Amino acid sequence: MNVELEQTESWQKEREQQDLLTKSENQIQQRMFVMPEITLEGECQVTYAINPVSRDEKLKMFNVTKTVDFHRCKKIADIQYGPKIEKPCKNCTSQQELEERKLDRTTIMRHVVAGTPEKYGIKKVETISHYVFKTLNVLEESPMHTIVTCRLNLVRAENDRSEIERELRRIETDGKSESLLYSIEFDTKEKLFYMFGDEEFAQKTPFDMIKDKVVKVESTLKKLVGMWSDKVKGIETEATLIYTRLVELLRMCTVSELEEICSRVKDINRKSETEEVNAQHILIDALANAGTLNTIKVLVEKVKKGHIQPTRATRAIIQLKDLPAPSEKQMKVLTELCENNVCKQHEPCYQVCWLTVGNLVGELCNDELTVDDAVEMLKPQCHKQLKTDFVSKIMRTFEKFETRYRKIMILKALGNAGLEQSVTELEKIIRNLREDPLVRMQAIDSLRRLRAVMPHKIQRVLMPVFQNVRERPEVRMMAASLILATFPERPILDQIGFTLLREPNRQVKSYIYRAMKALSKSPIEVELEVARHLKSLLKLAGVTEEDEEFFIRGSRFYRIPVYCHDTKEGLFFDVETMFGSDDFLPKHLTTGLDTVFNGLFQKNTLEISFTQEDVEQWFEKLMDMYMDFGYGSTKSKLRAGRRSSQESDESDFGYSKIIKGLGISRRVDSDSDKKNNAPYAMLNFRYKDIDFVMLPLEEEFLPHTLKKVLTSDRQPTIDDLKDLIEIFQGRKFHSQVAMNLMEHSIKIPTTAGLPIRMWHVIPMLASVQGQCQAEIRGELKATIKLHPMISLTHLKRIEVWSPIVHTGVESTRTMSVNIPLNTQLIIANKTFKMTLEVPEKEYRIVHVHTLPLTYVTEQEWFQQRTPLIKRIENQNLVHRLKRLENTYCKRNLGMPIKITGEVHVPHTYSYKGIISTLLTTENHLLIDFVPEEESPRKIVITGEGRFFESSTESRTSHRELKSFHSKSVFDTEMDSYYEDENKDERQFNKFLEEYEPTKLYKHFVSVEIKTVGGRHEKQAQMEIEAHIDSEHRYVKALLKMKRSALPSMDERSPWTMKTQVQLVLPDVLSTIQQYKQQEEQMQLRLVAKINTEWGCEEKQLIRLNINGKQARNPEWRQKISEIERLNNPDARKLYQQMIRKAAFLNKYDISADYENLTPETKIAWNLLNALLKTRNFWQTKVESKKLVQSQRSGQLTATIVIDPMTHKHANVTLKTPVEIIRIESLTLPMKMKPFKLIKPGQMQKSIDSFYDIVRDYTVENRQECRVSKSKIETFDGVVFKAPLTKCYSVLAKDCGSKNPRFAVLMKKIDNQDKAIKVMIRGDVIEVQPEDGKLVVMINGKLEKNEKTLKEFGIDYNSDMVRIANRDLTVRFDGKECSVKIASTHKNIQCGLCGHYDDDSDDEFRMSNNELTSDLKSYHKSFSLVDDECNSDFAETHRQEEYKQLKGRRYEYDYDDDETFGKNKRQRKNDNNEIDPIEKTQTMEYNQKVCFSVKPVKSCPEESYPGKTKEMKVGFVCFDRSSTEARRLLREARRSDEPVKLPSTKPSFVETITVPSTCEVY
Repeated sequence: MNVELEQTESWQKEREQQDLLTKSENQIQQRMFVMPEITLEGECQVTYAINPVSRDEKLKMFNVTKTVDFHRCKKIADIQYGPKIEKPCKNCTSQQELEERKLDRTTIMRHVVAGTPEKYGIKKVETISHYVFKTLNVLEESPMHTIVTCRLNLVRAENDRSEIERELRRIETDGKSESLLYSIEFDTKEKLFYMFGDEEFAQKTPFDMIKDKVVKVESTLKKLVGMWSDKVKGIETEATLIYTRLVELLRMCTVSELEEICSRVKDINRKSETEEVNAQHILIDALANAGTLNTIKVLVEKVKKGHIQPTRATRAIIQLKDLPAPSEKQMKVLTELCENNVCKQHEPCYQVCWLTVGNLVGELCNDELTVDDAVEMLKPQCHKQLKTDFVSKIMRTFEKFETRYRKIMILKALGNAGLEQSVTELEKIIRNLREDPLVRMQAIDSLRRLRAVMPHKIQRVLMPVFQNVRERPEVRMMAASLILATFPERPILDQIGFTLLREPNRQVKSYIYRAMKALSKSPIEVELEVARHLKSLLKLAGVTEEDEEFFIRGSRFYRIPVYCHDTKEGLFFDVETMFGSDDFLPKHLTTGLDTVFNGLFQKNTLEISFTQEDVEQWFEKLMDMYMDFGYGSTKSKLRAGRRSSQESDESDFGYSKIIKGLGISRRVDSDSDKKNNAPYAMLNFRYKDIDFVMLPLEEEFLPHTLKKVLTSDRQPTIDDLKDLIEIFQGRKFHSQVAMNLMEHSIKIPTTAGLPIRMWHVIPMLASVQGQCQAEIRGELKATIKLHPMISLTHLKRIEVWSPIVHTGVESTRTMSVNIPLNTQLIIANKTFKMTLEVPEKEYRIVHVHTLPLTYVTEQEWFQQRTPLIKRIENQNLVHRLKRLENTYCKRNLGMPIKITGEVHVPHTYSYKGIISTLLTTENHLLIDFVPEEESPRKIVITGEGRFFESSTESRTSHRELKSFHSKSVFDTEMDSYYEDENKDERQFNKFLEEYEPTKLYKHFVSVEIKTVGGRHEKQAQMEIEAHIDSEHRYVKALLKMKRSALPSMDERSPWTMKTQVQLVLPDVLSTIQQYKQQEEQMQLRLVAKINTEWGCEEKQLIRLNINGKQARNPEWRQKISEIERLNNPDARKLYQQMIRKAAFLNKYDISADYENLTPETKIAWNLLNALLKTRNFWQTKVESKKLVQSQRSGQLTATIVIDPMTHKHANVTLKTPVEIIRIESLTLPMKMKPFKLIKPGQMQKSIDSFYDIVRDYTVENRQECRVSKSKIETFDGVVFKAPLTKCYSVLAKDCGSKNPRFAVLMKKIDNQDKAIKVMIRGDVIEVQPEDGKLVVMINGKLEKNEKTLKEFGIDYNSDMVRIANRDLTVRFDGKECSVKIASTHKNIQCGLCGHYDDDSDDEFRMSNNELTSDLKSYHKSFSLVDDECNSDFAETHRQEEYKQLKGRRYEYDYDDDETFGKNKRQRKNDNNEIDPIEKTQTMEYNQKVCFSVKPVKSCPEESYPGKTKEMKVGFVCFDRSSTEARRLLREARRSDEPVKLPSTKPSFVETITVPSTCEVY
């Protein structure tokens, strides 16, 4: 009982303590609360905390602390100037939070209150406010900030309230409401004056107190012109700051004052006429940058009256961006200019004007911009009627326009505005299939500024467009691009990802995959959720490396990040290409820059895009004129001599026979009914998601001379080329620009009662003047004189503003560049000469200055005096100051470049370290060119090139490489692990003995640089002479280099280098079958022998030997053999993938013998060696010198083996005279697959000219159609079974031209051999096998002459023939045929190779251009049936099976006709029923695996059970962990054949369901 009683008392005490604690918590909650309150800085949520200080019952004291939450303000007292921050997405953050990222502020007040709740007084108040101004996350540790501290102490209390009552009566008399919210009348008037100008302040302006504004502007302009006129030192660094001062003064002026300034500019004292132009142009730019209603009015009036030329006005209007205080009246003034005839008649002015108006409307009305300031709340500038009227005006203008260019231009203006009211109108254009595709694409792009306002609405508009497979691919890709930019939710992403599984169009599929892959790697905070889901979708899509290689020919999206993960800031370079179904040039090409700074993601910070339609027409004309070498004048003469007119008529009859016999309908572009079918292109420039200017390329806008070249049917003459360069005939030019690249400022109240102004501006001054002259007199001679000057300043300032004194902190970074150039260029036959004139007087090339400072300036109504400044020193970097005073290039070249200054060296050369140093320390850097008497007067660069000359080099010099090194010096352990080296060596030596090149060409290139004049003339020259066989299998080259001695390196004689190279390259195979069958006979090794020596008196020498081959370890060979023995589709697919992955040279043995290496070379090697070991410390093994037995001094050897599967890892063994280094699984910087051995469609061919190189490069990226005995793989990747007959079938034909350019036909001769007929512009080339070799007939005559074959574009081998020209490439080996045609034939090709429009859904178009699903009808429509082949054709159609095969095209590389025949399943009837196969069934458990004792019927791949029945089956089981069980399980999964079991004694009997019939999916 005693124990229980004690426990009860303890429990009661604990309960009492808990009650006291709960009561205390409730009291605390009552003492802390949040409520809205009007403070000096804004109407915000305020948090109060009340804590007692004393417990005296008579006179209690409390601490009352309150903090202002600036993220939750209904109204703020700030006044902002310049562009606002735009939200990147709808739900990512609030506008106020975005603004606080640039300006972070904190205010805390502590009141000491004495008294009782009924009667109390404030004894003391303390206030601390902290204002932080930063534009980069990297500045978190060292931002510009201001701290305001205040203290108010109670001195005495008075009962006399007369003074207070009198003040209250005065306020009531004035009729003005008073509030604690900060309000200064002048600040409000200042911004209103910017917005409404003289109209708002007819009697008195806010700046009337400032006297002599016109005089101040005049003197400032004079000063600026003087700073800009020094051609020796360039633009002074202070000039940019003077320009900002000029802009500020112009903002204070009335219209009359501005007009007076414009009239007085002509009276400015100047030294030359050039400076008069400078002054006028500077004033025009400054008026535009000022951006007030008054300056815009003056600017517009001068344009209307013709005082400013439209071209100059265009440049000024472009600068009307980021206005300090935009208003509706400013927008109306600019709109009047757009509708004025002066602007209408000048297309650039008209375009830029509308784009600027759209931008201004967007600044006024975009709902996703940051919150309005006090003035904007007082006078809102955007209302619903303004939006509606603007959209209506734009659409009325759009309907009036007929040209494609103007429609796109006005839609860009609407896109700049980003109004919700425009969505309905844009949707109508997007869904109008009769509208021009480029106009519809622009309508989609015009929704971009609404992606954060209404992302779901954009998705609802664009998803149907994207998902419509009948829509044009470029329109679908443009829609997908914008959908992905809206940060879509998972359901939308899932629908987009589904295209990777079922998308029929290759271009759309390629673009979506690349875009999803790029975005899935995004580190940007607002894209992380999208990125995570995209990674899952990509895994579900199951895209393989073969798919990626297939996609590489299609539309693409790339993103290249330059990102700092520590600060979460960086740049993202985006590249997009969108191809259509009827062009080989991209419809839309974009290169852009996205940025993430200060936590804000800015899409399209800078973007350049190119859009085109039908520009191929111009390209084709140029190609016909200059690049059709295969049918040039020589070829025409040859044909004229060999063929009569009768034969030509017969050839023409051949095309007619095909067209009439098959009833081929002419294919035309699906959009041929569109109104605008003339070539059109457009270059567009976008900055901060705003289109500023577009350059159209259309016939009506082309210069007369260029239009004559592109549109005339005749070939351009030398006179046309002279006309093109007439504009450069000695004409002088001078151009300049002054502008603020960015300007933003904000004035905020402080708790001290004085406002703080924060200013961020980047002014730039730039000019270029010069003269160009060009002439053609047997050679091109051009003289160019240029003198560009540029000065750029980045200024950040935070100051406490008052009418009496200004004090603050400022940080500036200024760079000026001044580069005079005088160049003459002469280009003649196979030579060029460029002469650079060296300046004769001193020039300042670069001037860099950074300065952080504090200042105090006395002020009296903007009558600013010279400030008192004090430099800010970063104590952490004071000891890192480095003084520079060096001269470079004086001793060696005689051209002294003097570098002087003082710079602070950062602790680390990281992004954070460099930025911090530039912002917090003073640095000076001057780079001057200081010529002397011994300096040269000119630098002359000459060059010469001769190519494809007949070589006199011995045809047997390659035999010197026989047994050129012994394998014993390499890693014997690694060699023993791979294949037999001796066998490869014998095979290679046999190749060298038997190989003799038929053609050997000599190529020669030389470049020389020398100085002329001066005390010592210097020179450097390089010569390369290479002898290369026509098949590029053997190379012998000699490199010579020589330069003058360099005194700085104590050289007494010229430095020389001589390098000799002998190289044997491996053969290239076109298919896996060839690789498997001819691997033993082909030369599949890279052998290189390189000897080089360099130096002055004593030469350093290195002899380098490289032996590259394909290495496969025993495990890999065993695995590939096991897979090859399996007989099912999965195994064949896996076999192909492994062979294709490993078909490259992945093992390289390298030996280097060296002599006379200098200490500097040895040190460089040791540093590289140490870096290699330390970077891969855990994977590196090092053996000491004692273990090196065969290594001799002066020799290095290395063995490198690249992983044949991943291509990203390598094993490296390096032997030096002192150690052996072995590195396992070294990670390579990128995937490496050097010297591929299998290239589809490739063959050893003769390269005899540059045209052959260009041709082969273009052919490499063409789509391919492959035809064998029974299968056809179309250009769009569709594989179907359609056996050839003895009748010719049309594989591919130009069906879009009135005069067809080509036709390819094929037939079978017997069960194995085939024959082809290729018709190219009147020539008929026939190829078929005879006596085991291929024979070629041209126009009915047997042709063996190699020169004649080459002139007809034929590369001939006994077992392979390749016919190539600009339109197509045909490869034929007697059994299979490969056809590649140029992308210019998209949508107009016909034949069994398909429609060729990158869309697999409309592949089977018959000769009459009708779609069909009946493959027999499709095949028949392209078969030329005559009496000789009629019976065979009918029999084949009756017996053989026609069907479309499932799978990707590369899955059929290995599946030859015989293998296909063995594995095919015969249908039992027309219901797609097939017979089941018998194979071993498996049943898996956690600890065991069981196999059926006897084979059981099951359905093959791509089928499912039809009729079923039950049967009892015995199973034998094995332990799951046993090797035997795993082996049997692999065989059962991979093979369709029964597995041989080691034991047939059943472990149990189970009743299972087995199919009687199977049905194909």
